[in-house]
Amino acid sequence: MERELERLKEREPTMEAFEVNMRFRIDRARRRKEGQIILRGEEVPWTMTPQGLGKHYLGPHNWDEVATPGWMIHSTSHAVEKRGKHSHTGGGTLIFVMKGRGYTVNNDVRLDWEAGDLEMLPVTPFENVHQHFNLNPGEPCEWMAWRFWPFGESISLETRQVEASPEFKGPVKKDLYRPENFVPKSAYIRGQEIKYDGTLLDDMFRRRDQWRQETLGAPLVIKKKGLPQERNRMGLYRWYVHPSFTHVACRHTLLWSHVIPPSSRSGKQKHQGGRVHYVLSGKGYSILDDKRYDWEEGDIMMLPVKAGGCIFQHFNADPANPAELIVGEPNWTSILGVDLASGFEQLENSPDYP
Repeated sequence: MERELERLKEREPTMEAFEVNMRFRIDRARRRKEGQIILRGEEVPWTMTPQGLGKHYLGPHNWDEVATPGWMIHSTSHAVEKRGKHSHTGGGTLIFVMKGRGYTVNNDVRLDWEAGDLEMLPVTPFENVHQHFNLNPGEPCEWMAWRFWPFGESISLETRQVEASPEFKGPVKKDLYRPENFVPKSAYIRGQEIKYDGTLLDDMFRRRDQWRQETLGAPLVIKKKGLPQERNRMGLYRWYVHPSFTHVACRHTLLWSHVIPPSSRSGKQKHQGGRVHYVLSGKGYSILDDKRYDWEEGDIMMLPVKAGGCIFQHFNADPANPAELIVGEPNWTSILGVDLASGFEQLENSPDYP
């Protein structure tokens, strides 16, 4: 006679679980509200890694300390011919070139870039094996990688090293390098051809095919030279990724440059926050919820995520030179709305707006 397995009684929810959840939310809101707004570039150390020289601004090492947790942003500088080679499953990284000329070999395809361009590693079920090269060895190339980790979590993003940078002389940690089974066999499975039957399920397949068609052949390098500068209520923008763009390989992170002329200012906005501003050039300050935050080239300024949003405006403190900010924001617009539970409002226009 087979022994009947006794089903274990499920644990009843307890006040302890309720309180842990409540305190978790209260604590996260407090950390975002009180988190660091400015990261000084001169205070973020350069470190030599298997990829080469890098500066890690935002990541798991400081998410509990900053106003916009979840971002993984680092910059690099290399005057040598090449950096290390590594592989990402998932993909989705944006790389903004700040200085120099070079190219990337991604999955055996060469992608040329120069200062002001944006490179994209596409979201893929396979991997992006890539390596960056300097076309003018002896002169530094500098670029900045942007990732928002909640998106990475959703696509099972993982990175493994393939080859170390020639600059790296440290110990090799094998567990950080790419194993043979890094891309599982299931990544290559393909199903039947779908002829849409009008059901809502098949509408999902239709959306899948539309996405594949739109991103197929989309450029992996967006050239600054081909982008117009827009004069809008906030000032002078150059959009690299916008919610209305369907011709780009990655749409999950919005990214644009914002130029503020000498002694001028941006418009004033109310926004939920979550934006990150990297100061590419110039110096100035931002008024954020009636408090002044000074910044200069190489710094990062963040808008906190908090109930009711935040009110901000940027000012160029230099009477002779423009300031330029590179701005990134998660593209929540189609799933959470542009208001993001706080309201997206223009309170004052830039004087550079007609």
